[in-house]
Amino acid sequence: MKKISGLIGKYMAWIVLVIAALALFLPGTCLWIQTKWINYLLMIVMFGMGLTMKLSDFAVVFKRPRDVIIGCLAQFIIMPLLAFGLGKIFGLHQDLLVGVVLVGTCPGGTSSNVITYLSKGDTALSVGMTSI
Repeated sequence: MKKISGLIGKYMAWIVLVIAALALFLPGTCLWIQTKWINYLLMIVMFGMGLTMKLSDFAVVFKRPRDVIIGCLAQFIIMPLLAFGLGKIFGLHQDLLVGVVLVGTCPGGTSSNVITYLSKGDTALSVGMTSI
């Protein structure tokens, strides 16, 4: 299991990029995926992300609560205000504006963790913010 975990962790970026390229350039290769499988596929991606991390990575998050607080402020105050401001600037209808503000409040998720990992960012902080 450790060997498989090591291989997946080592090549996770390439696995994600190859699958994304297949879906983008050859969409027929991914049409067999049914919508009821999406939750399971997201689970597999998050499991793969978990395999790239060590328990000590999460200890760093608890040792740096300031980073988590800054992340929470950005996620729940700054980003919704920016979304609201941009929605007003672009003259969005009220219904659409509410949706944009909600999306601005909820940036965390599987994709943010994968992007953080691919860009060699603080994946432990990203996963920690997603879980909050």
